[in-house]
This record gives sequence, C-alpha cells and structure tokens, in this order.
Amino acid sequence: MFRFLTSSLALVLIGTPVPVKDAGASAARGTVAAQPAPADSPAPDADAEREFLRLANAARALAGLGALQMDAGMTKAARAHTAAMIRQQELSHQFPGEPALMQRLMATSSLHLDRAGENVGYSNSVAQGHDGLMHSPPHRENLLDPDYNVAGIGAMWSGPAVYVTEDFGRSLPTYSAADAEKAIAASIARTRHDAVVPTLRRIDNAAAGSTACAMAKADSIDVPLPHDHTILRYTTMRPQDLPGSVTRLINDPQLQGFAVGVCYARTSTYPSGVYWAVLILY
Repeated sequence: MFRFLTSSLALVLIGTPVPVKDAGASAARGTVAAQPAPADSPAPDADAEREFLRLANAARALAGLGALQMDAGMTKAARAHTAAMIRQQELSHQFPGEPALMQRLMATSSLHLDRAGENVGYSNSVAQGHDGLMHSPPHRENLLDPDYNVAGIGAMWSGPAVYVTEDFGRSLPTYSAADAEKAIAASIARTRHDAVVPTLRRIDNAAAGSTACAMAKADSIDVPLPHDHTILRYTTMRPQDLPGSVTRLINDPQLQGFAVGVCYARTSTYPSGVYWAVLILY
C-alpha cells in the first residue's frame, strides 16, 4: 500500500517578480488501506528520514546527479507538515490556514532558495515508499531534479503507515551587500569588455545604497528616486548575472561611470530573500 502527491515550484527572480509556478500530480498503486486514528503528537522517525534521504541519493548517484544535503530548517518544516497530514488523515500540500511551501520552508530555514518542490505520501515501509515514488513520473522528477541540492524530510508513523514529506530546494550562495555590489560591478566590466566598449569608472554614491534599502523596506521597486542621472532598479537572486534589459543599457558607449547599491532582504513577495539592486549611470 502506498499513496503519494507531488508538487514543484519554480521562482524566477530577476527583474520584476513573477508568479510562483505550481505543478502537481498524484499517483497511487495497489490498495490504499484505511488508516487508524492519529496520535495527538506524532513523533519524527529520524532513522526513517535518513533512509529516505539515503535512497534518494542512491538513485541520484545512479543518474549521475549530485547528492542532496539535509537541511535542519527544511527538515523542521517537513516534519510540521507531516504531523499536519497525520492529524488530518489526508495527503495535501497545503491545508486551510497553512502557509504555502516556500513560506513554510523560509519560516524555519536560513537558506537562500530560488526553487522548491515537494513530495508527500504514506506507505507500509520506507523502502516501499521510495519505490513507489520512483515509479511515479512526477515524483521521480522531483527526486532526480538536477537543480536541487538540499532537502528536508519529515517521516512519522501512524499505526502501520509511515507518512513522509520530502521537500527539495536549490540553495544559492549568499553575499554581503558589499560582495553583491562587487559581483555586479564585475559583471558590468565583463559585459562592457564583451561589447568592446570602454570600461566604466565605479563612482561612490550613497544614494544608490539607500535607495536599494528603501525598495527592500517597501517590498517594491517603486520608491522615490534621487535626482540623478539614469537610474536602473531591479531584483535578482544572482547578483553576478545582469538582467538583459540592464545589459542593453550598460553597453551604451556614451556612458562614463556608474554607482551601485544593493540591499538583501526577505519580504512577503520574496520569502526566500532577494537582492534589491540600484544602478546610477553617468
């Protein structure tokens, strides 16, 4: 007996925010037996969680993929969701009043995620559960997604059944504001070099940084701007990569210099955090 649901999320966070893409599918094989009444406070089975992870990583190794690293914060979120499924005696990715996946993960984890996905289900054993996941295309897709590098697994027993939540994510490097500004400046230099136009001089202007932090505080790029030259504003998960619209303007051969300001923040629009960037062009 086993039963599963799957869901995956993808966030693209360069430029203005885009909606979360949520693609779900369900699959079942065999007969789903009636479940006993849940315990009031189901306890996590750390051994089962490690075994789910071991089996997942063994499958990824056979596919030539890197191993998933267990994250304590993501595991805490996965356990909380598994406990909710046992209390409800129902498989779901989001119960009434429960935050969506990315919000759940970011409430307990300090990782900088730009993608996340989830498998949930129950079975008679860990081995049977993993086998069922691997024989269901959407669940297998989450388990073998080459972009995922971290995971949180919450496994708990309810009578003879082990309920599991497998949360996956792609964790990106984090930068200080100063390092993010250096990464953007280096990208500008590469872009100008590739376009065969003169290198721009970097100019100190505190207004760039203060405007970036004002955007973060407002959770919006629409904030009052300093009376200066051309000002570009955007959000990005990867400060080393310039949005295409910025690249086109940066390559203007008439430009002489630039100032850059960055502020990193988690907001309701960007629960996993984003870099708010401001470029002043001269």
